[in-house]
Amino acid sequence: MNARSSLLRWLGAPLPAALLGISLLGWARSASAEESLASKLFEEGRTLIVAGRFAEACPKLEESQRLEPRLGTKLNVAFCHERIGKLAAAWLGFQEAVITARREGDVAREEFAKSRIETLEPRVPWLRVRVATGVDAEQLTVLVDGAPLAPSAWGKELPMDPGEHALIAAQVGEEYWRTTVALGESQHVDISVPTPAPSATALPPNAARSAAPHAAAAEATSPPATDSSEVGSFVYEVGAFVGLVVVDTAASSEPEEDPASIQSATVNSEGMNERLSCSSASCEYSSLGSTTGLLAGVTGYVGYTVAPRVSLGARLLLGSRIEGGSLIAFGPSASFSLRERLHVGPTILLGTASHAAAGSVFIQSPTSSSTVDARLRGSLGFSMGVAAEIDYTVFSNPSGSVVLQATPLFLYGHSGMAYSLPLGAAYRWN
Repeated sequence: MNARSSLLRWLGAPLPAALLGISLLGWARSASAEESLASKLFEEGRTLIVAGRFAEACPKLEESQRLEPRLGTKLNVAFCHERIGKLAAAWLGFQEAVITARREGDVAREEFAKSRIETLEPRVPWLRVRVATGVDAEQLTVLVDGAPLAPSAWGKELPMDPGEHALIAAQVGEEYWRTTVALGESQHVDISVPTPAPSATALPPNAARSAAPHAAAAEATSPPATDSSEVGSFVYEVGAFVGLVVVDTAASSEPEEDPASIQSATVNSEGMNERLSCSSASCEYSSLGSTTGLLAGVTGYVGYTVAPRVSLGARLLLGSRIEGGSLIAFGPSASFSLRERLHVGPTILLGTASHAAAGSVFIQSPTSSSTVDARLRGSLGFSMGVAAEIDYTVFSNPSGSVVLQATPLFLYGHSGMAYSLPLGAAYRWN
């Protein structure tokens, strides 16, 4: 009796046949239960998406896709990731959906996924981690959000979700460098990992077990992007500020009130009482000279990205001097991203500044004269000057960032000069 006939006889026996049937039935029930759970999770996720509760919908759709991978679920997961700002996850998900749809011959879904990729690609942030040439890859470990970055991905741009990301470098298991980079939409940021220092701190034992979903997947599923995708985007900025302003007017001032209301009672050369007024007599107003006051106002910037990390546009500053007076200045401006959190740039200003303070008025008629006190205003008239933008990013989200801002400026006109140091905060949309 050969082995085959022995096996057939064993399978035909009552007990083995029953055991095999029970095993197959258990497997079928398990598969059916998983399929049922996957369908239930999918329906719950879709209901949450319709209700706009995307943060709750994404985990249900992800679990449904894990239990029962389907093209439709994959598209819904990518769409959900897009709506909660996980742009890199969504971009990679739609790329995978294109491959699956092409394999299944689903032209409509393939075209839909391609259209979402075209929309998302200009918005996805990219991070390039540079490591010095000659560093031993077996000795050095680079972690992005806690997950090791493959040496083959060093120096390549990786798609990342907007927000803050932690980078750690370790040599032979010992951490010697770490930093945090904040990525906004469309940003391309390069980070250079320094060479190891002699002293090092032990790397947290659980750091290598954390997950970084996009850095590792980028190399396998997407080609490196170029900085040209960032060029062509607009940047908008609106903020508020307070600060000191110094206005120095050398020429005569003008009264803040109606000149006719500036009056003085005096005795003329003929011994008669006479009431003098700037409406009927000649008046000279004293110069206010230099005054320092508190300035509060708003600032705005509209720019167009002409090169990676460089935008050109126009900046506006409108301020009111608390003690009286104002500042208006605008002009062409440039903004440069020096580091992941720091922006600087110059502005050529056109505008004016004014101030108000107590002064004296000399009233003179043919028969008498008098000096009275009045509130006067001095102005630079048409002025030109320069300003410097200094922005430091303190918080980022998918649509933009909150920055602390300083805009020191100087104006010079035919009637004097003004300089100010406004300090404030602004929101910058990418």
